[in-house]
Amino acid sequence: MIYLKCNACAHHNPSRSEFLTFCEKCGKKIENCFSNWKQKRPEGDFEAFQQEVGIYIKEEEPRESLKERYIKWAGRRGALVSLILVIGLAAVAGGYFGKKMVISIIYPKINKSWLYSTWETVVIGRQAVEISTPMHLGVNDQPLAPELMPLVEYAKSYRNRSEEGMQVMVNMFSFRANISNDLDLAATTAANEMQKEDDVSDLKYTTSHITQSGMDALLLQGTFNYKGSLRLSFYDLLLTRGQHRWEVGIRYRNDDKNASAAALRIIKSIHIK
Repeated sequence: MIYLKCNACAHHNPSRSEFLTFCEKCGKKIENCFSNWKQKRPEGDFEAFQQEVGIYIKEEEPRESLKERYIKWAGRRGALVSLILVIGLAAVAGGYFGKKMVISIIYPKINKSWLYSTWETVVIGRQAVEISTPMHLGVNDQPLAPELMPLVEYAKSYRNRSEEGMQVMVNMFSFRANISNDLDLAATTAANEMQKEDDVSDLKYTTSHITQSGMDALLLQGTFNYKGSLRLSFYDLLLTRGQHRWEVGIRYRNDDKNASAAALRIIKSIHIK
């Protein structure tokens, strides 16, 4: 940077413009200021004045003290440690809250208006079952388990969209003539299949013999942990007649009283044609 030296106190004043006239330290007039120089060289400009009169002093970058260097190092280290902690906490929180997202996305509490609205009543399947639900049931056919394929002559499955807060599944099977279609065995098979699901743990249930559509039926009722984060309740109604079997499964949040009432209404609506 270019400076003008004060003859009175020898202070170097930064020469930033042609209007510098007095020393910023002692306040006395600077003899070699631009106005005095201009009187002698009317044709000269400020740049020429700077080159002729100004004193160039190279600016040195301030050196950091040992204390400042330590603070900067500690700051970087602290930032790194903080970043590691944030990432670690995010991973833990992500695993926990990621599971909790199931509550609001897959199994929110049902819409209370379902209890007071007109439901959809449909008759589905070749061995027809009539059922009333607050949501639409669509075809959900899946490949049968390898051990089940040789035993079944006909199978059909229906269910609703999973994000509605309640899952309703209707499965129908027609077994081959030489296959036993025992009701108690059907209940045991249904419970075993549920326990095999990857997302299901801590399954607890009771089994009740009831009459449905004038037929003997078994009703499984219980709870289980879903994905290790959410407790679900379920009903599983099983009916058999000859070689035909019907299974209606309902799942919903364990803390949703409205869903429990809706599930019972669905169970009561089931009628085998």
